[in-house]
Amino acid sequence: MGFQHLLDFNGYDHMLFLWISFLAFRYTNYKRAFLNVSLFTLAHSLTLAISVFKWVPVTSDWIERLIALSIAISAVLHLILNIQKTTNNLFAGVLIFVFGLIHGMGFSGLLLSLLGHSENIVAPLLFFNLGLELGQLLFVSALLSIQTVLHKYFPEKQNIYIRVSSIIGLCAGIYLFLTRF
Repeated sequence: MGFQHLLDFNGYDHMLFLWISFLAFRYTNYKRAFLNVSLFTLAHSLTLAISVFKWVPVTSDWIERLIALSIAISAVLHLILNIQKTTNNLFAGVLIFVFGLIHGMGFSGLLLSLLGHSENIVAPLLFFNLGLELGQLLFVSALLSIQTVLHKYFPEKQNIYIRVSSIIGLCAGIYLFLTRF
């Protein structure tokens, strides 16, 4: 189910977040990228479970706004920090984990609507997360491939790509934030 969520583009804000968050990565730092994807999955798995089991009440309006802000904040960080600071530090890992917590609460509404009134939540929750992790790894792998090719053949354009993409992400994040009121 999680993999399908990414493929049918209903999770466009999720893919936009991943794109903006991994803008500066190439295959030379794929281990760090895949670690960050896994941190993101771990975080959203935690809050997805908490939300689905209704241990903490979730207001989807605010969560959707926070997801939009996570896109905008990730874009701003690329605009104000240099490339190395966005790929190789603890701050990036912690930030993606925190944003993963927010995104997990956003997934809970989708998963609950797919489950209906089913009593068996554990297996669908597990498979949703595994599918989402696989989809994210494939998406980030494709992104790293494209960015590696761009860097190899157009190294002088790397900063332009990151800046323009960040501006697009910032505008999209702000737009999503404002339209989710």
